[in-house]
Amino acid sequence: MDAANLRESLNTSLQTLGNEAAARLPGLIVALLLLIAGWIIARIARSAVQRLLDSVQKSIARRSGRPDVDSGAERVSARVLSGVVFWAVILLFAATATQIIGLDLFTKWMASIVKHVPGVAAGLIIIAAGFVASGFVGDLVRSSARRLQETQQGALARVAQTATLLVAVLVGADQIGLEVRWLAILVAVVVGVSLGGAALAVSLGSRHFVANAIGAHYMRQSFRVGERVKAMGYEGRIIDINISSVVLQTETGRVNIPAGVYSSAAIELLSDERSEST
Repeated sequence: MDAANLRESLNTSLQTLGNEAAARLPGLIVALLLLIAGWIIARIARSAVQRLLDSVQKSIARRSGRPDVDSGAERVSARVLSGVVFWAVILLFAATATQIIGLDLFTKWMASIVKHVPGVAAGLIIIAAGFVASGFVGDLVRSSARRLQETQQGALARVAQTATLLVAVLVGADQIGLEVRWLAILVAVVVGVSLGGAALAVSLGSRHFVANAIGAHYMRQSFRVGERVKAMGYEGRIIDINISSVVLQTETGRVNIPAGVYSSAAIELLSDERSEST
């Protein structure tokens, strides 16, 4: 009797389990297919984002005249952005799959994670975009400061690139939900000091350019193209007075004399060639 009851109880349990499995089997199949589809779509989306970022970086490089676009910052930003897209798609499909299966506990856990995904994704995207933008800003500043020395161009470009990146990190961290008030104050102080130092370096380095520009202004008022002068040991005919120098045609060739010589050395007017020709 006991054996019969045990057998009947076991059969009932197996039948109940089979019925439950049969009832859940369509949902499991759909959930599995959904996860596979999500994995495929996530890989496609990651590849598409990677290609889009590559094309954007190449376009920025062409416009800024930069030959090398495969920098570390750009590689990191591309990986971060594509990775964010990949895992966001995976989590979205995984949350949908758990709802289909009916795993309430896991569904709630996934929902709590998914709830924070938009903010985290937006913050990471902002930071990654800051990497790309910082490189572009650095190149733009460098190309705009071509009149300065190479070291000064590099210093200005690094300051602009760092400031852009720090702003992106602060905005991204705030979007994620981190407390960045004191960090923002510290960054503002660091950026202010860096900008002040860069401005001082530029002002010290550009004093010769300013002196030449002022000298060129007074050279145009005192001398004319065609006059023969002697300055800094060179004797020749003035053929041009540009923004920073005086171009002399000497017996041996052309000589560029810094226009700042107007206020630092004597300039001897020998004759006016146009007057001699008349």
